[in-house]
Parts: sequence; C-alpha cells; structure tokens
Amino acid sequence: MLYIIDKLKIFNKKANLKIECQITPIKRDFVPKKKDGWAFNWQKVYRERPETLFMMIEIQSKKIHGVIQLIEDDGMLIMELIELAPFNIGSKKENEHVAGCMIAFGCKESIKLQNAYKGYLTFISKTSLIELYTTKYYATQTIGTRMYIDPISGEKLIKKYLQE
Repeated sequence: MLYIIDKLKIFNKKANLKIECQITPIKRDFVPKKKDGWAFNWQKVYRERPETLFMMIEIQSKKIHGVIQLIEDDGMLIMELIELAPFNIGSKKENEHVAGCMIAFGCKESIKLQNAYKGYLTFISKTSLIELYTTKYYATQTIGTRMYIDPISGEKLIKKYLQE
C-alpha cells in the first residue's frame, strides 16, 4: 500500500502561507514524546502496534504536525487516536487544516476496505468534540460517543483537504 500523500498543504496563519506536508507511516525516530507536550503516550502505542501509526510531517523542516492511529478491527477501520502537535492546538495554533487532513486520510484509507464497511471511518469521540466532528467533519453520532464518517461525507473531506 502507498501511504504517502504528496504535496498535502496546511495553512500557516501567522505567515499566511501554505506548507507542504506528507502523511506517512511513522518511523521510530519521529515518534512524539509526552515530555515535548504531546498528550498521548505515542512511544507505548508505537511499541505495541507500530504499523497502525501515521504522521503528518512537513516536507522541508521534517516537523511533525500530527499523528493518527488507524486500526482495522472486524473489517472496520477505526480512528483509534488522533492528536495534533502542541503548537497546532487551541486559540494560538499555528496551522489550519491539520486535523482535517488526517481525518480525510483515514477516510481515504477506509475506501481500500473490501467489505460492507468500505468507505466508513469509525471512532469514539470525546464528549466535548462531538459537535465539532458533526459540523466540521460531517460525522454521525450513533450510540454514546461512538461516531462514524460515511463514504459520501468521507469523499467531501478527501476533496476538501487532500485535493487542491
């Protein structure tokens, strides 16, 4: 499988310019550390299931903008974890479209499934993010905080975030 998406662009608000990035399987030397301000213990996740982790990395500087974990379970593709780099969070975030690009990447990967779940990306949301996932990423809430992005919504995200 080819996982690299070339010339993916995020938008730097301060410099008012687009930054070229790639989403690629994470390499050991690039796994984010909690001591650097990341919330998840990506080191532990990497030790347990390295093949499930993907990073969004800036092409020129090699700066990591986000990490996503995609797991296939019972034929479904699950966005198990997603985290933006500390400098891409909150009101002082440096870049726009990082989460959208990573979620759209998950949707693109779900299209590769060869079963009834083809094109569906599922995940469990934090309660505080349900409205954001519903409005910005076209997700549908099912039971509790479980959500999914259907193939039609996934295509919208792919066109918006992965294609110019």
